[in-house]
Amino acid sequence: MRSAMRYMILALLICGWQQAAAIAQESAESCAGGKLTSPVKIEVFSDFQCPSCREFYLNTMRQVFTNYADAGKVCVVYREFPLTNIHPHAFEAARYGHAALGLGPRQWSLVADALFSAQDKWSKDGQIEPVLSSALNAEDLGKLKEKMKDPSIEAAITRDTEMARARQVTATPTFFVTGKGKTQKIVGVVQYPILSRFLDSLLTP
Repeated sequence: MRSAMRYMILALLICGWQQAAAIAQESAESCAGGKLTSPVKIEVFSDFQCPSCREFYLNTMRQVFTNYADAGKVCVVYREFPLTNIHPHAFEAARYGHAALGLGPRQWSLVADALFSAQDKWSKDGQIEPVLSSALNAEDLGKLKEKMKDPSIEAAITRDTEMARARQVTATPTFFVTGKGKTQKIVGVVQYPILSRFLDSLLTP
């Protein structure tokens, strides 16, 4: 009986370690630009069908990726928060976005660019794949389609959504900037020059 109990405890410990490892791996993969060791972290809760999220990504965050994340100064994490009550195709778009992130930052960037740039098009009828077909090469598109079969994608989106609610996110985009030991919550679109000055202040010793 005691031997069986030992095996049960050991199995639970191994299971817990595996779950912790999986969470750590998912956290690493969720960094869409930069590295987790970067001195500043930007965590964006976003909806691919949200017009404000489109503006924020295209006019602000793309420059942040280029000037800060690619330089190793900032880690950018994009989390899915599809507002399905007003955006009927947002959840499916989130599935594509999360699947692309699982393939790597380059693929995520291509998919995010396509989804936001052509938002007016696929938002009308939910035809997302044709938009991505014109943005990805055949190899990347094939990998994305295969990744979309992963049942863990929807669970990951649900976790992002629950995290957003726990952190009292009620609108998109909402983002959190962490640097110098402090985290600031910001709601809405912020123009690049303003965000750039704020990031520079956090990066200054």
